[in-house]
Amino acid sequence: MKTITGIDLGSRFVKIVVFENENLTEKLLFDTVSFYKNYCKIINKKLNLDFKQLNIPHDNICSTGYGRNNIQLSNSLAINELKAHTWGIFYQLNIENFTLLDIGGQDVKIIKVTNGYIDDFIMNDKCAASTGRFFENVAKILDVGLEYLSQQSKNPVTINSTCAIFSETEIIGKIAEGVDLDSICAGINYTIAQRITVMMKNILETPLIVSGGVSKNNSLIYFLKKLLKVDEITKPKEPVFNGAIGCVNYYRKIKKAP
Repeated sequence: MKTITGIDLGSRFVKIVVFENENLTEKLLFDTVSFYKNYCKIINKKLNLDFKQLNIPHDNICSTGYGRNNIQLSNSLAINELKAHTWGIFYQLNIENFTLLDIGGQDVKIIKVTNGYIDDFIMNDKCAASTGRFFENVAKILDVGLEYLSQQSKNPVTINSTCAIFSETEIIGKIAEGVDLDSICAGINYTIAQRITVMMKNILETPLIVSGGVSKNNSLIYFLKKLLKVDEITKPKEPVFNGAIGCVNYYRKIKKAP
């Protein structure tokens, strides 16, 4: 069993990794809607992945994410996201005691791992606040790129609303008031950091690791360090593909693959 494919079917992006033995040999990233349209088809009233068109190995597959129970993957193993992301960190950082903050497209996961086991977790999957989708929507409202937004940390303006929809309304109001764009961007990063800090209040044990696409937001990481009073926040080498990597690592362990 030399080739294993890990698939993270996320709400915003699909992440795929291919391992030959213990080496990562291929990474693929797709917009989720485009992925379903281009690489999936209905067979016998079920959604099937077209591996031939996708052109990836599919003898040994492990999947996770929102879509893992929707797409038919024959002879595959499906695991929940908490397990996948935890095992991704086992592989990438080779540690067994940590708190993982994973900020996805439409949810936030906080996982406390002790001696290699999930000890506690918190998930925010009912609201868009603090997620990648929220950052994307705000960037569109402000007509700035996500990279620009993620660099702003000076003079953050106060944003009071804890609701994603009402926050957007408040942000539009700040623009109308003539508040400096950089301060609004900084305020968004600070506000999200505050929300996450509240979620982590009773679960945080160092080291703190952050994964997911939002881990690229340097200002958010800066504010989290200040609010959580931690000196270091670690990012794995492949923060976006961590769940898919965890699928491969878990599959290898369960199947005792080399």
